[in-house]
Amino acid sequence: MKHAAAFLLFGLTFWWLWQLLTGEWSRYEWVAGAIAAVIAAVLAELVVTRTDGRAPFPTAVLTAAPKACAMVFADFATIMLVLARRQGGVVRHTKFPHPDDRAHRTWAAIVGQWSPNAFIIDISDGRTTSHHLVRRDASQRPA
Repeated sequence: MKHAAAFLLFGLTFWWLWQLLTGEWSRYEWVAGAIAAVIAAVLAELVVTRTDGRAPFPTAVLTAAPKACAMVFADFATIMLVLARRQGGVVRHTKFPHPDDRAHRTWAAIVGQWSPNAFIIDISDGRTTSHHLVRRDASQRPA
């Protein structure tokens, strides 16, 4: 019963998300949204049952997300200047400041990619490998 309720909740959420993202209100989009919602709900339920509903939520990484959003604008201006001068970049190896588990590495890589200056290449063994056009620590946070 618990899985059926979660499946319905996932399905309704994904269907409404589909409607929101398509921006059309027609029968074709309702059907397409229902098909996509069922597929996404099945995948979500598989993930929940596979992890026993105990996937760690990396709050430390997500609390750094607002700073990462702000860095996008600063790094964009920096990138425009650097590209005009045609400077090369640098590959950096830094310590990964969060617990070295899959959830923290995944979210740090996603949030760390928001900056146009930093490209996260790898996060493993407690280290982050990233490429920067301009060497700036704040560009790769939280990774």
